[in-house]
Amino acid sequence: MNRFLSFGIAAAIVCLMTACPNGLFNDRNGKFLSQPVNLEAFNSEFDDYNSALPINRYGNGYLIFSSKRDLKELFNLVAKPFELEYDDKTNVLNAKASIQYNLDIAKDEPYYQLLVRKANQSCNVLGPVVYSFDRQIINSGSSRHEGKFLLLYADDSSGDLQIKFVHNFNDKNTAEGPFEVAWLNSTSDDAYPTFNSDFSKVYFCSNREGNFDIFEADLPNDKTQLLSTLLARAILPVKKNTQLSSPADDKCPHFATSYWSNTLYFTSNRSGGLGGFDIYSAQLTNGTWSQPENMGSRVNTSYVEYRPISLPN
Repeated sequence: MNRFLSFGIAAAIVCLMTACPNGLFNDRNGKFLSQPVNLEAFNSEFDDYNSALPINRYGNGYLIFSSKRDLKELFNLVAKPFELEYDDKTNVLNAKASIQYNLDIAKDEPYYQLLVRKANQSCNVLGPVVYSFDRQIINSGSSRHEGKFLLLYADDSSGDLQIKFVHNFNDKNTAEGPFEVAWLNSTSDDAYPTFNSDFSKVYFCSNREGNFDIFEADLPNDKTQLLSTLLARAILPVKKNTQLSSPADDKCPHFATSYWSNTLYFTSNRSGGLGGFDIYSAQLTNGTWSQPENMGSRVNTSYVEYRPISLPN
């Protein structure tokens, strides 16, 4: 496994979805740099992949990713401070393992570390995604939910991958879980959960029908009930998204949760790609998904591109 892989793609998607420092982009839609950035400051001699960036719009935050650096044979989660720096003279974007300027983001580090420690077990822990109760889920406009987060992921403690979560909603200094999202899981591998922009749907991938496909489920309209929904023992309806899935393996969906976008990114080894798994995107318009598009040679190569992510605002 190429330990640099996910971080190079992560940087490319960062620059697509948010304004990087120092006026890198002139418009809100953004554009890719000509080459993905290898986030060397975060990589180790061991396998490092499956990165996620919690809520971010300033070019700095925390990178949460899976790594074998601690357990050596197993993937566990790691959280590291993250800062992008762009030199407009050389047109070079660099990533540093630090946060120097944004104290508002830096204060969340203890809570990320708290949740990561709670999620980590003596098994593989993969596909982390983090949501803020204050800025994304509850969005109450008060300070009541500051520092409170929901961390979803999958682990194979029971043999196959199962979707789970931890949170610190009741007390930001106390992590609770791990809890299994029983109604999403099957006796096969289920992983990479992601919510859409208004939290009315959850998407994930599963090989319950043979190949990996992208599945979805509807959620209640009241986002304040999200935790109780995830903990529900009732079997809630789950269906395969036939517009996004193909006869090949379609994995690692990630929804662009910024308010101006209804874009889903995922990875697939379907025919017509550049080789191995490539990154694809599709847009949702009036309930219908566009034909998934290969993101091209600036992102994809003849090697394996895996687990794309996009930044929430």
